[in-house]
Amino acid sequence: MKTYSSLHELLAQDAPSKTLYDQLSRDAQVALQEQRQSIHTHQELAQAVSAFEKRSHK
Repeated sequence: MKTYSSLHELLAQDAPSKTLYDQLSRDAQVALQEQRQSIHTHQELAQAVSAFEKRSHK
């Protein structure tokens, strides 16, 4: 699995990650941008999306 230096780089260079990110609401995208320091792989992005979706459904 490729690791990127930032969420921005991940989204710019990994099409599946960009697709996943683009499917999120604007609020979810902003929340992930705030956590971008800890997201460096597609797997980390997917986990963050899953956690965010679980919180928003409570």
